[in-house]
Amino acid sequence: MTLTRNEPKAKSSKRSLIFAATMTIFCFATTCFLKQAVAAEAVTTAKSFSDLDVRTVFIATHEGFSSDELLITDRLRNRFLDQLFANRSPSNIQQRDALLRLLQLRKSGKLKAPATQRGPRIDDSVSPIAEIAARVVADRHRVSTDRLLADPVLREELQKEARRISPGVDAYAIRKSLLQLRKKRQLRPELVLRVADWDREIQTFTLEKIREELMQGELPRQPGVYLFRNHEGYLYIGEASDLSARLKQHLTESDRASLANYLASTEAATVSVELHIFPKDSPASKVTVRRAYESELIRSRQPKFNARP
Repeated sequence: MTLTRNEPKAKSSKRSLIFAATMTIFCFATTCFLKQAVAAEAVTTAKSFSDLDVRTVFIATHEGFSSDELLITDRLRNRFLDQLFANRSPSNIQQRDALLRLLQLRKSGKLKAPATQRGPRIDDSVSPIAEIAARVVADRHRVSTDRLLADPVLREELQKEARRISPGVDAYAIRKSLLQLRKKRQLRPELVLRVADWDREIQTFTLEKIREELMQGELPRQPGVYLFRNHEGYLYIGEASDLSARLKQHLTESDRASLANYLASTEAATVSVELHIFPKDSPASKVTVRRAYESELIRSRQPKFNARP
């Protein structure tokens, strides 16, 4: 049999087709495997404990404290999770779901384990710090207070935001203050935030960092809302079509006398600025929309130097 010149090319083409087909099958199989793994994890999470398990373990581990106190106290929380999962290492999702199930049982009256103990008292001065930190994390992820405290990742993010405002603040005090704010209904989400998000991005800067960013021309020149705040609460909330330009005005010679005086005082060292930044093509590019957003934030957060809308 005589070989033609085209046969090597034909064999090469055939090998390429076989390789491509093999890779396609491999990718498809890998995708299926990953989907099955995710589904299996979801099933494992759902079936790893029952309502009876949660109630039984809570009764055995709560030491007379409420479910809320267990949620915010590391020792009680860890003991509950260790026993519920038989000393295995539960995933973040499993921890979150177990604690949320516990709170659901309490709310539905099925926990039936009276609280006979109370946790330590906390300083009321922590309340503004807890409110600001909780609102930042809740705004960023659009989650409830219960989920924020139950999810270990969000819980850590809450403490990180609190320490940006007050570096030495106690984690337990922040969580307990957050529960108190929830009970007083002071953390209800603003209507504007529930209606639309418009790809909003939230960033937080110290006053010193804002000045550095302005000098380097790094602050966003986009529409948005800005919130001056410190460890005592919100100071001033405003809106702008160009956040960089508006903040530069405030930090050189603000047209708001009360804010200007405060920023010129020694107390300004504790100030930070929270930016809610929107894309230029979002509905927030319209001044009427931004002002509605700004007014809702002023109404709910009651900044010190704003005239009430």
